[in-house]
Amino acid sequence: MPQKSVPFFTRPTLLALAAAACASAIAQDNTQTLSEVVVSASGFEQQIKDAPASISVVTRQDLETKNFRDLADALQGVEGIDVRGGTGKTGGFDISIRGMPSDYTLILVDGRRVSAAGDTTPNGFGASQTSLIPPLSAIERIEVVRGPMSTLYGSDAMGGVINIITRKIAKEWGGSVQIEGSLPEHSNQGAAQKTSFYLNGPIQQDKLGIAIRGNYYNRDKSELDLPAGASAGSYKGIAPPKSDQYTLGAKFTLSPAAGHELWLDVETARTKYDNRHCELGSVDGTARNDCGKPSNTAHGYKDYLRFDREQLAIGYKGHFSIGNFETSLSRTTNDTKGRTLPTEAFGQNDPLRYLIGTDRKLKSTSTIWDTKLTSPLGERHLLTAGSQLVHAVAEDGLPQLKGTPRFKQDTWAVFAEDEWSITDTLIATGGLRYDHHDKFGGHWNPRAYLVWNATDVFTFKGGISKGFRAPKINQLVDGPSGVSGQGQTITYGNPNLKPEESTSTELGMLFNNQQGWTGNITAFHNKLKNKISSDSCVGILPGCAGSSTFYINRDRAKTWGFELGTKYVFSPEWDIAANYTWTDSELLQDGEVIGKLSDTAKHVANLTLNWKPSQQWSVWSRVEYRGHSRRFDTKPKANDPDNLKAYELFNNELKAYTLVHLGANYKVNKNVTLSANIYNLLDKDFNKYQKIGNTWYNDYYMGGRSVKGSAPEGRTLWLKANIEF
Repeated sequence: MPQKSVPFFTRPTLLALAAAACASAIAQDNTQTLSEVVVSASGFEQQIKDAPASISVVTRQDLETKNFRDLADALQGVEGIDVRGGTGKTGGFDISIRGMPSDYTLILVDGRRVSAAGDTTPNGFGASQTSLIPPLSAIERIEVVRGPMSTLYGSDAMGGVINIITRKIAKEWGGSVQIEGSLPEHSNQGAAQKTSFYLNGPIQQDKLGIAIRGNYYNRDKSELDLPAGASAGSYKGIAPPKSDQYTLGAKFTLSPAAGHELWLDVETARTKYDNRHCELGSVDGTARNDCGKPSNTAHGYKDYLRFDREQLAIGYKGHFSIGNFETSLSRTTNDTKGRTLPTEAFGQNDPLRYLIGTDRKLKSTSTIWDTKLTSPLGERHLLTAGSQLVHAVAEDGLPQLKGTPRFKQDTWAVFAEDEWSITDTLIATGGLRYDHHDKFGGHWNPRAYLVWNATDVFTFKGGISKGFRAPKINQLVDGPSGVSGQGQTITYGNPNLKPEESTSTELGMLFNNQQGWTGNITAFHNKLKNKISSDSCVGILPGCAGSSTFYINRDRAKTWGFELGTKYVFSPEWDIAANYTWTDSELLQDGEVIGKLSDTAKHVANLTLNWKPSQQWSVWSRVEYRGHSRRFDTKPKANDPDNLKAYELFNNELKAYTLVHLGANYKVNKNVTLSANIYNLLDKDFNKYQKIGNTWYNDYYMGGRSVKGSAPEGRTLWLKANIEF
């Protein structure tokens, strides 16, 4: 018979029991089962099968078992997500959910935004932000909401939400240290070393607690393996430079009375990249694309680049008779150092030419105040309501030099969402958010979702939601807003841009035979209106020349596809999990298809096998397949013969590939666990090139201002020791 739901006044007890069961379970698969508890879909705890969204959870056990350098690495293998569609200059991967570009994914830590307000990492450095996450030892789990969540989280959540949930402070002192490193088989690939720690406990029992976390990551330089005569300038990111990164943070909690908690969280993070050999951009005073030759030109880059982030947040959580109330105030500052004012940004008679080569300021600050109340209304309604105020400031030394003031943006929003248990097996969720933007005025974002627990085995769910995304601050300026192309190309803002709007639908089914076999299938469709893109401004804007561009609204875009996932537990020792995602997209202008919306592969699949022969040993293996993806955004013009021929010869596709990974973990005692993982076990070679005309083309990735596709490292051994105390 159908599984009955329960009144809201008993749900907290059941949720606490579910959370305790979750903590004691050992899960080698990369996503939790359908009975686990999540918070990102509705803002309160609920089981995955009841959540009004498609959710995957990367467990703490999986994070400890495998190795990851950044958030994209941690999400590999999650259905609906493609992290190999593009490679940033620092070697990081873009995170695309359901075919939406990475800009449409909102990243949170404990429900707080960490995304930058403006573009402080232009020209291919956006992926550097996904590396500044809490260390593994501080993470409890990562929740991934596949699909828009604009009603609860605002405009940046049009593609989906990634919420990193950190560990709660324990009642007894304890902690852990992880030490790990890589041993690549090929000498041209840089080795990496990583150390992280977590220490937490009570300062005053049941009153005051503290958690301290830290992480240090070092990576040696990699070298490109290019054919003779090929230029390395187009493949920045495929062979990342030497880098050093650290994060250090602390959280304090104060419980003045039962059911009430005050907290303070501070964190600093820094990543430094070695650019002495022009791996990230041509260094000032060197020849373009020839770092060994001197010149009198400033290209916009120093010997070293640094990305800093500072965060401060304070908040309160309280339990009252009417429900649970939360409020927080946070301030996040992102700062890029090592960029300069390039020669090309100044005319021959510009009186400010003496500033060529001086520091270019790239900094943004976001101040956000969030409030939320979760309150039961009778036994069948649970209301979530709240507000958000955002004050954002972004500074870019280049447009400010040209007379553009600091970029400022103020928004506020109120929202409400009701979960209504229509029957014991049917749950409806309806939500509405009102966003007010200081330039675009008000905008409404509704959401409706239905979950039907038809039987103990089958659950059906589906819904529709609207999304709204305002242009970035720098995209709206009336004048120069940035520079690209190694200092050659000026990018202009457009104060006439319209906000992007989306309509998203999904329909899915979850399966659980209660005997170790689970599965899910979900179909999705996203429509995007007023897609922001860039185009040539020559002949349109005064002073625009050469290859300069400005921001415009394209007509429409859409993505669609479906996701399949299943897991079968053969026995307490064996289980197998598989998922497959099929995604397609279109970008339209004046009603005609002009290309794809993103670099997401049409076919992505993962197969994971776990074996636990004893309490001490566990072994895992994963096979990943990434299908063809686009090589060019649009068809090259006739005056670009090499690229045009490559477009036709490769059918505008990057090659598909399959990778195999293998790992093992040994628990020495209750405090020490050792891990050894081999990535790219079969040593798949991505250095395959073809020469067309005067240009070399790789089979698996395409160089340019940013790299399409990726080139995973050759066979690499990762070793790790996890010590708990």
